[in-house]
Amino acid sequence: MSWFKVAATSDVQPGHGIMVIADEELIGLFNVNGVFYAIDDACPHQGAPLSEGVMKGCVTVCPWHGAEFDVTNGQLLGGPGGGNVRAYPVKIDGENVWVDVTS
Repeated sequence: MSWFKVAATSDVQPGHGIMVIADEELIGLFNVNGVFYAIDDACPHQGAPLSEGVMKGCVTVCPWHGAEFDVTNGQLLGGPGGGNVRAYPVKIDGENVWVDVTS
């Protein structure tokens, strides 16, 4: 496994996401009621930053064209997303958020 420290837990407020970088991968890191999830940050439709989307529970809405993705598993739920995005394992160690980007 290739774990990378990407943020502090305080960097992502509940109900929001941020873009982080781990091993040159752009990753959307999301806080859903204190539980952290990580998915590819680029929407497969036209590359919009999913971390900038509005959160609805565990769903982020693409800020450009409204595709909806489940941040817990990367599944496309609706809209012109073009397919699922990759989900990454996340672990919390104290105040640090780690993401595994093993290919």
